[in-house]
Amino acid sequence: MCRWTAVPAALPLRGRFLAALPALLVGITAASLPAQQIVSPATAARGAVIASKDGLVLPAGEFTVSELIDATATYLCRNFLYDPNAVLRAKGFGLQRPLALDALGAEEMLYALLASRDFAVLPLDEARGVYQIVLLEQNQPGATVFASTPWRTTEEILRRPQLREIVFTTIELQNADAQQFVNLLRNTLSFGGWRPGCLVASASERRTVVLHGYRDQVANAIALAARIDQLSRPALSISEEMLLRVRQLEQEVATLKQIVTQQQRQLDQQR
Repeated sequence: MCRWTAVPAALPLRGRFLAALPALLVGITAASLPAQQIVSPATAARGAVIASKDGLVLPAGEFTVSELIDATATYLCRNFLYDPNAVLRAKGFGLQRPLALDALGAEEMLYALLASRDFAVLPLDEARGVYQIVLLEQNQPGATVFASTPWRTTEEILRRPQLREIVFTTIELQNADAQQFVNLLRNTLSFGGWRPGCLVASASERRTVVLHGYRDQVANAIALAARIDQLSRPALSISEEMLLRVRQLEQEVATLKQIVTQQQRQLDQQR
């Protein structure tokens, strides 16, 4: 159930409906709001955070990490579970100008700001809108991160490449060697083990690459893999090109013979 600051409680059915459909946030969330509601009251460092049918409006000023999490959670009708002590130690954020966001923009903004503080958002129950915010420890990803990392298809990742969500995915190469591509990524990105925000790549069999990292990094790796795979396409040898051309000429000659035969028959009939 979603709870707003200005109203004791939103409709339970509405809250459950929105939580069950996180992929349809745009339009649905905005349409469910009254004209304007305060989702986070004003403080000495900033004004109130407002949610309306036009989106979430963050005022200029200073925000703590927990204030941003709670305001966005209220607007998106989600539950974000986190360690208050870990979040309290994180440095806050300052906005020089007000920022207006729709539902997708609010999600992307929260994920990006948390990533800048080495936090990651992991789904616990996406259907019910329950997520966990964890701190990415230096040089130690932890079993929680890998166990809770969602699997996304390459199509899903490329649809929202700017979302700073940690994901797993695989790339199926047609021509390039998977291990050579992984080595290229390692040499290019110079990563030597886990660290916050680090893309991890491994080869599975000859043509399969497994990727783990933020969506934007994974999307870049997908684009690079497509380009490398295209360049690795084997070129036709001279003999293969000649054979292909001979077959094309044979087809053209056969077509010409059919045309000549038909014309000869028409002439014979006219006589």
